[in-house]
Parts: sequence; C-alpha cells; structure tokens
Amino acid sequence: MGTRATRKDFYMEIRKSPGRFLSILFIVALGVAFFSGIRASEPSMRITGDHYFDQEELMDIQALSTFGITDDDIDAIEAVEGVERVEGAYSADMLCETKKKQYVFHVMSLPENMNHVTVSEGRLPEKIGECLVDDDMGYKVGDTITLKSGTDDPVSDTLKQEKYKVVGIGNSPCYISFGRGSTTIGSGSVNGFMFVPAKTFALDVFTEAYVQVEGAENLTAYTEEYDRKIETVLDRIEEITGERGRIRKQEIVDDAQAEIDDAKAELEEGKLKAQEELDDAKAQIDDGEAKLTEAKQQIADGKSQISSAKTTLNSKEDELTEAKTQYSSGLKKWQEGTEAYEAGLAQFEAAKPGALEEIAKGEEGLEAYWKQLDEAKEEAQGKLKELEGQLADIMSLEPGPEDEDYDTKHKEWQEKWGPVIKGLETGISEVNKGLEELETQEQDYQSKLTVLNNSKAELEAKEQQLADTKAVLDSSKQQLSDAYSQIETGKGQLSSGWAKLDEKEQELADGEAEISENERALEDAKVEYEEGKKEAEGEIADGEAKIADAEEELAEIEDPKWYVYDRSNLPEHDGYGENADRMRAIGKVFPVIFFLVAALISLTSMTRMVEEQRTQIGTMKALGYSKWAIASKYLGYALLATAGGSIIGFLIGEKVLPFIIIYAYGIMYQHIPEILVPYDWSYAIEASLAAVACTMLATVFSCYRELGEQPASLMRPPAPKIGKRVLLEYVGVIWKRLNFTWKSTIRNLMRYKKRFFMTIFGIGGCMALMLVGYGIRDSVFEIADIQYTEIQTYDGNLILQEDLSEDEHRELTESLAQNQDIARFMDAYMKNLILTKDGYERETYVMVLGQPKDSENYVHFHDRKTKEAYELSDDGAIISEKTAKLLNAKVGDTISIKDEKDGNKDIVIQNICENYMGHYLYLTPKYYEKVYGEKPEYNTVLFSVQDNYTREQMEEAGEKVLARDEVLSLSYMKDIEKRLNDMLKSLNLVIIVLIVSAGMLAFVVLYNLNTINIAERKRELATLRVLGFYNPEVAAYVYRENILLTLIGTIVGAGLGKILHLFIIETVEVPAAMFGRTINLPSYIYSFIFTILFSMIVNGVMYFKLRKIDMVESLKSIE
Repeated sequence: MGTRATRKDFYMEIRKSPGRFLSILFIVALGVAFFSGIRASEPSMRITGDHYFDQEELMDIQALSTFGITDDDIDAIEAVEGVERVEGAYSADMLCETKKKQYVFHVMSLPENMNHVTVSEGRLPEKIGECLVDDDMGYKVGDTITLKSGTDDPVSDTLKQEKYKVVGIGNSPCYISFGRGSTTIGSGSVNGFMFVPAKTFALDVFTEAYVQVEGAENLTAYTEEYDRKIETVLDRIEEITGERGRIRKQEIVDDAQAEIDDAKAELEEGKLKAQEELDDAKAQIDDGEAKLTEAKQQIADGKSQISSAKTTLNSKEDELTEAKTQYSSGLKKWQEGTEAYEAGLAQFEAAKPGALEEIAKGEEGLEAYWKQLDEAKEEAQGKLKELEGQLADIMSLEPGPEDEDYDTKHKEWQEKWGPVIKGLETGISEVNKGLEELETQEQDYQSKLTVLNNSKAELEAKEQQLADTKAVLDSSKQQLSDAYSQIETGKGQLSSGWAKLDEKEQELADGEAEISENERALEDAKVEYEEGKKEAEGEIADGEAKIADAEEELAEIEDPKWYVYDRSNLPEHDGYGENADRMRAIGKVFPVIFFLVAALISLTSMTRMVEEQRTQIGTMKALGYSKWAIASKYLGYALLATAGGSIIGFLIGEKVLPFIIIYAYGIMYQHIPEILVPYDWSYAIEASLAAVACTMLATVFSCYRELGEQPASLMRPPAPKIGKRVLLEYVGVIWKRLNFTWKSTIRNLMRYKKRFFMTIFGIGGCMALMLVGYGIRDSVFEIADIQYTEIQTYDGNLILQEDLSEDEHRELTESLAQNQDIARFMDAYMKNLILTKDGYERETYVMVLGQPKDSENYVHFHDRKTKEAYELSDDGAIISEKTAKLLNAKVGDTISIKDEKDGNKDIVIQNICENYMGHYLYLTPKYYEKVYGEKPEYNTVLFSVQDNYTREQMEEAGEKVLARDEVLSLSYMKDIEKRLNDMLKSLNLVIIVLIVSAGMLAFVVLYNLNTINIAERKRELATLRVLGFYNPEVAAYVYRENILLTLIGTIVGAGLGKILHLFIIETVEVPAAMFGRTINLPSYIYSFIFTILFSMIVNGVMYFKLRKIDMVESLKSIE
C-alpha cells in the first residue's frame, strides 16, 4: 500500500484522528450489524424452530379418517415411498367442569416415537387413570380431573374411565404457542391438552396416524425445500386413501352385516322362545281353567250330594220319628188291644160304618191333594226346562280358545252374561229345591195313602184280624221288640251320617276357598300372560325396527373421508413461519436505510478528511508521488475502518439481533427451549461488501476531485465560500426584523449548501427511521382493534351441521329468537372460494348476509380513507381492500369466482371496503341467486350477545347454543382478536430494537456532522473568539444553526418517514392481512422529541469541542 512513508503517514493519521476513524468504524459496524442481524433473524428463527421440532421428533404429516385408521392402514402408509416412520394414535375432545369454568381438553394417547412430550414437573402417565396435562392450564401434580363427553355419548365409548389423576405437567411440540385449536363441544375452543396411556382409550381403531418423511429431518422447516418434500409424500399418501377408504368401508359393511345377521338370528330365536313361553303360559292357563271348572263342578256336585244327603237324613229322621210314634202307638195298641181285644170286636162292629165313611173322606182329600201336587210338579218341571234352555243358549255364545282375541272377547262375554248366568243358576237351584219339596210332599202323600189303604185294609181285614188278634198281638209284641232295636240302630246311623255330612261341608268350604285363590292366581296369570305377550311383541317390533334401520344405514354408508395434513394443521404452527417471513420482509427494507445513512457519513467524513489534507496532498504531488500512492493512504484508512466495522458489526449483529428478536417471539413460543443463532456468512459477506463499496466509492470520489488539481493550487487553502443573498432577504417584512446573529445564521446555512443538505438528509433519515419504528407499531397493533370493534362488530359465528333440513333450521332460528342471551343474529352463507382476475388468484371467503338491510349491525362497510359508508346492493359485491389490491381490481371491474365444475362466475365490484384480517367478498342473497341461479344455503349464523355481558357470560351463552344438534362449531371474535394481539405483541421488542437502532444512528449522524461542521469552521469560530465573543455566545452561534437544521430535518423526516412507512408496511405485509396505513400523532411527537433530544445531547458534547479551539493555530495562514 504505497511507499514506506505513506504507510507510516497512514498509521499516524489514525492515531492523530481517532474520532473520525472510530465514527466511520462505528457507523459501518452499526449498518452491517443491523443489515446482517435483521437478515439473519429469519433463517435463525427457522433453524431454532426446526431444531426444536427435530429434537422432539415432531411428525411431518398427520392423517385422519372418518372411519378411523386400522393397523392395515398404518402398514399401507408405511409402504408409501418416502415415508420413514408411521405411528397410530388416539385422540378425543372432552369436557372438564370446575366450580368456576368449563374447560375443553384435547385428550391424546401418549406417543411412542414421535411428538415427544416434555415433562416440566412430575412424570409421564404409566397406567389407566393417570394423565399429564398442559402446563398452561394451571393444574398441579396430584389434582384430579373428571371428564365428560360433551355429547349424548358416554365417556366410556371413548375412554375406559372418567376420573384421572395428574401425575405430570408438560408441553408438546404440537402446541408451540398459546392456541390449542377448535372443537365441536363446549365453548368451541380447546383450552388445553391431556396425555394418557394408549390403553386408556376404549377404541378398536386409531383416530389418526403420524408420519415422518424420510430425509425431512435434514431439511429446515418453513423452507421451500422442506415444503416440497412434504408435499410430494403427502400427495402419495392421498393417492392411496381412496383404496384404503374402500377397503375400510367393506370391512365395516362386512362387520355390520355379520352383526345384523346375528341380530336377525337372535331375533328369530327370541321369537320362537317367546312364543314357546307364551304357549306354555297359555296351556297352563287353559289347564288351570279346566281344573278350576272341574273343581267347581265337583263342589257343585258335592253340594248337591250334601243337599240330597241332608234331605235323606231328614227323611230318615222323619221316618224314625214316625217309627217311634208307630212303635209307641203299636205298643199302646198292643197293650190296649190286649186289654180291649174283646171290646175291639164290639167296637169294630159299632165303628165299621163310621170307619167306612172316614175312609171315603180320606180318599176324597188325598185325591185333591194328589191333583194339587201333580200340577205344582208339572209347573216346576216346565220352569226348570225353560231356565235350562236359556242357560244353554247363553253358554253357546261363549267364545272358544281358538277364536281371535279370545281373552278380550271372553272377558266381554263374562261381563255381559255373567250376572244373567248366575241368576239362571240361582233360579234352577230354587226350582230343584221346590221339586225336592214336592217329592217330600209326594212321599207324605204316599205315606198317608198307605195309611189310608192300611186303614182300609185293616178295616177290611179287621174282621179277619180280630179273629187272629191273639196271634197278631203275640206277633206284634215280637215286632215291637224288633222295631225298637231298629229304631236304636237307626238313631246311631243318623248321628254318624250327620257327622260325615259336617266333614263333607267343611271339605267343600275349603275347596271353595282354594278355588277362589286359584281363580285370583289364574286372573294374575292371565294379566301376566297379556303383559308378557305385549312386551314380547314390543321387543320383537323394536328389534325388527333396529335391524331395518341398521340395514338402511348400511345401504346408505359412504366411503370414509381421509384428511391428510402437513404441520400447518397444528395450532399456530404456521404463525411461526409467518413471523419469520415478516422478519425477512423487514430485513429487505429497513437495513437499506441504515446503509444509505452510513454511506452518507462515510462520504462526508472522507471528503472532509481529504479537504483538510489538501495541502499535504499538494506537497506530496509536488514531490512526485503518484496519484495511487497518495490515494492509497485514504483508501487504506477507509478500508481499515470499514473492514473493522464490518467484522465487529456482523460478529455482534448476527448474534445479538437474532437472539433478541427470537427471544421476543419467545413470549409466544415459550416452549422452544434453545435459541440457535449461527453465523450466516452470506449475509456477513453481503453486508461487508456493501459497506466497503460505499466507503471506498466515497473515498475515491473525494480523492479524485482533489487529485485532479495542480500541486500549487492544492498547497494553498481553499478560498472561502462566497456569500450570496438568500431568498429570505427578499422578504423585507421578515428580514428587517431579524437581528445580526439570526441573519448570520441563515446566511451560513445557505453558504454551506452541501452541509445544509447533508445535515437535513441525515437528521431527516434518523427522524424517518424512528417514525417508521413507531409507525410499524401503530400499523400493526391497531388492526385487531379496528377489525373487531369497528368493522366486524358481531361477537361470534355458529358453523351449522351439513345438510340441515328446513325444519331443523327453523327450530334453530326459533331457539335463537327465544334465547334471552342473544341480542341479535343473522343467517349467513360462508365459503372459501378462489377469486381470479387477469391471471391473479386469491382464496377468499364469500359471505352472503341473510338480511342485507341489517348488515350494519354485523359488518360496517366503508372506505378506509374517506370513511364513506357503503350498503350492499343486488347489482354488485363489496370486496375487501387487500383482496382487491392482490387481484389488481378496482370499483366497476369484473372478477370471477373459480368454478371448474360449472364454469367461472362473474362478479361486479361495486365498492371496496376497509378490512385488515382475511379476504372477504360480500353479496346479497338476490345477487348470489343471480350469479349462481340458486338461493344460498345458509351454513353460518352471526350473533351478538347482550351489550353488558362479560366474557364469561358470553361463553356460557355460547355453550348453550353449541349444545344444540344443529350447531357444528362456534368461534368468538374476541378469541381471534386475542390470538392476533398475542401474536403481534411479540413484535414489541423487535420494534424497540428498530427505534433504539434508529436513535443510535441519529446520535452518530448528528455527532459526526457537527464535528465536521466545527472542523470546517475553526477559522470562523476562532475569529469570533478574537472579536470578543464569549464561549456561550460562540456556542449559541453554532447551536442556532444546528437547531434550525434539526427542525428542518425533522419536518423533512416526517414526510420521508410517512413515505418510507407506507413502503415498508406494504413490503412486510403478509398476504392474509393488511396492516394499518396511518401513523398516530403520538408517534410523530415521540420521534420529534427524541430527535431534538439527541440534537441537544450532541450540542452539549460539541460545547466542549468549541471551548478547545486554539485561536492562534486556527488563524495561522499557510501562505
């Protein structure tokens, strides 16, 4: 580098002016640090996340099926090309209710080889009844959690028990931030996760499968290489899902058909068994009835026999009494006959006429008596025959067991004819008793007739008897003796007969009681039979209905749906990559400003250095040194300062800035344990080369101008700047009112135009950088509040079940209308479709509002700049601003909704509305019908709760609505807003770094420019001191210029910052969102205050430099 003398002079120059050297080194270090640090933040974030995912063996692909995943499915996926490992897993969403709140847990089986769980406290669960819970839930080891299904299905259908003991607390790589996903139970949002052993699940098949892709571990997550590799394998897995779905469907159909066949066989067997049991019961009832009838008949026969026996016994008693009477009479007669035998003959002769007369009268009376008996008997027999005929006619009406509905008809027959039959039987019994009495009277008649005949015979034979009286009397005596013996024997027989009769009567009474009991038992048996028959028929009918329903469901069963996702399906997983993309976008724009300012400072410093040493340059040139030899000193000076600054900058910047940024995002991603910030040499080289190029070109430019002059000209000091009238002098009204110092200040500003514009550009750039930092914060943090309090003002939306019938939809509407918690609601149709225009495409939510006139209660349509309000009409659609920008569309243009099946649908843009989150296209129902030719099928309900409701009350109201069968899921706008705010809060520290860096740059710029200003004007300032100015007056002379330049620079910086802010915001925006475009007034004020503060600090430091100016040395002339 030049000659020995120039090299020596080079090192002496560094020692002589360390401030200039260090200022260049520091400004380059700051620029390189910021450039390489911000640029390296994006790959460092990706590497940090990827290291964590690889360390925890996070899956690359997740596969789910509506019919579950079998071991054969696992084997089939594992056989796919590019798949390294597959693991089946179980999961289910469950409710947990505490005294204060209801939580939704995503319960998962403990993984074996993937998605490793990190235990923060306790241990992993090992047996059924143990669990590890999310460490963000606030549970402690030893707590007990009781789960509920949240649906009509019991927990036992999914898990083997409901209560679990917390044995561990930890986190999972599946949940890297605060979000836990959505669900169809509870409030609609998952609050936390829970891991249990796989054997805890009572499922036959896996609910999902985790896949790791071969070679993916060697690639960095969130990069195009990784995404392409995963997408390739994902597509291959999707190719086999159709076949696996058909196989799985056939397995389910076969199993279901086997179960249906078993159910049919079991039903037939049940039918036969039930019929056998019913037949046996009916036979037993019929047998009981027959036995009961027989027993009744036996009782009736017994009663008849007893009655007959009683009659006989009574008759025998009468006969015995008559025998006794006859015996007494015979004995008396025998006694009298013996005594009056003689007299009897005489009396016979005397009484014979009277006896004949008496006999004649007796025959006449008996004849009348017999006639009376004969008429009574004929009448009784006729009545008996009539009653028996009526009874036979009624009995012929009795239904037989073979008749249909025998029991009911028999019961009706008994109710109708039972009393009649009883009356007829009573009448027949009474007639039979009358006949029996007539028979008794007939016997009495016969007895009297016998007596009469005997008397007649006796009378007729008395004559003969009188002759034989002696013999008769002797014979009668023997007969009387025998009669007496017979009477005594008869008395014994009668007593024995009555005793036996009493025993039979008791037996009959017992029989009747037993019959009554059997009748009750028989009636109970009949009732039980009817109930059993009815129950059996009901069970059979239910079984047949269930089988029919099962066959119908089996016939309608569809192929299972497979869902194959990459890691983007994990809650907030993509957000990490999007944050890295934001840093990349910021890194493309923001550091460039630093480099421009650094180049400005380098140019100014090196230009000033060359100008200061123009005499030395002229001397060296006069001594014969070449231009290269002279310039090499300055080029080496700049190169060494730049190289040193570059090394320091990238060594510190690529470690500190990425660490701070990733640490800031750690607020959101707190479970990522280790921050990796490797050096990215490409950014270091790029930044260093840019810095060297800036300073070296600035040095070359400065040297080229000076080296082009003659040595004699260079060895003389440069001529002072010629003063000229400034524009303000032509405004006499103002200029005349200024004093000398202010006029001098204004002339000095215009006299050194390069310094004027350099200072304004430097201060304006620093003001702009700080304003951009504050502006980014304003633009980023205000979008959530504006989006969900000023634009989308509803509290939440209900996603309805597919294929709801009109009746079900009407029931839901009526329920919401009657719900006191819901202040208002509106049907809506929402679908994610693709909009196209001139080759541009964008996924967009098409939203059809059911009642467009009430749309202002749910969505406010207005222009972002003019705030002009819009209304939906039937002639066009309203599109969100960011969507229109991405499609390069404006009001009046026609865009298309992509429809490969039925052809694209053209949409006319009527208005463009303010919107920050997501992409929306709003239509009225009539315009939708005009575009599609059919009415929209509403699948969403937008709703708002009462205005005074707290968050807890809103969630309770939502849980009630979500419990309805028509509702699939529920989401709250507050949850979306909170997640957005949580994500954006992580940018706080990043923005602070930007602001602090801008402040440091502002300080360096002001310090460097003021140092150069003082160095250039040493002679001028020394002259002021010689003329009698005090140090404060000299300082004020300089400060006035600095203050004016600072004020002008801040004004220019405000405008530049506004333009730069808009450019950066549009650059760092992600496709899914639009950041705010305004910078709030406090941001201008803060930036202005800090710029003024830095200027005052620099002025304070410069005061000491002004005091050190040597008046004698400064006024020396070299000529």
